[in-house]
Amino acid sequence: MDSDLIVISALILGVLIGRLSTPNINHSSKHLEKKVDAIIKHLGAEFKPYKNTPNAVFAALDSGERVKAIKLYRQFSGASLKEASEVISYLENNRDSVT
Repeated sequence: MDSDLIVISALILGVLIGRLSTPNINHSSKHLEKKVDAIIKHLGAEFKPYKNTPNAVFAALDSGERVKAIKLYRQFSGASLKEASEVISYLENNRDSVT
């Protein structure tokens, strides 16, 4: 009985520690992304990962049809709903740097 309580306590503690450390991972990845962007800019390299995105996706965004844009992007790329939604959000906010 005591060993069960210890195991359960350890699991709860592990989950709590994991939850508390997750925001640091997001901050670190954003910081790393900014550094990579700075290096690309410094080198004068062109990095446009979405340059092959079909024009139909951009047309849907231009006409305010976000859901249609996500659907078209998923058909084109095979991305999950979450991934496609994140890409469309990125395209909406960074249109000038994408096209």
